[in-house]
Amino acid sequence: MVDVRRVAGGYLLSESAMRDTVAGWTADRESVRVLRRGLEDLRAEIAAQAEDTRRLVADLRRELATERAEYNRRIRRGRAQGLLIGLLIGAAGVAIAK
Repeated sequence: MVDVRRVAGGYLLSESAMRDTVAGWTADRESVRVLRRGLEDLRAEIAAQAEDTRRLVADLRRELATERAEYNRRIRRGRAQGLLIGLLIGAAGVAIAK
């Protein structure tokens, strides 16, 4: 004779079916724990990658600011040299014209 037991909701299951059901629930709970751990690991990895990206962007911005400053310094120097050469040429032209 098969032992039949009443389960929630009025379902009747044999003892082996109940064991299988409980084993399935246990496996499902373990699967949920594994998936949650995996999600936590992924979140940690995403946070680490985001921090690396922020650091790289900050480094690039600093490098760009340094390059711009150097470029602007060269432009100012070139303008000053151009002005000096223009004044010398102008003075030479005036001296020759006299």
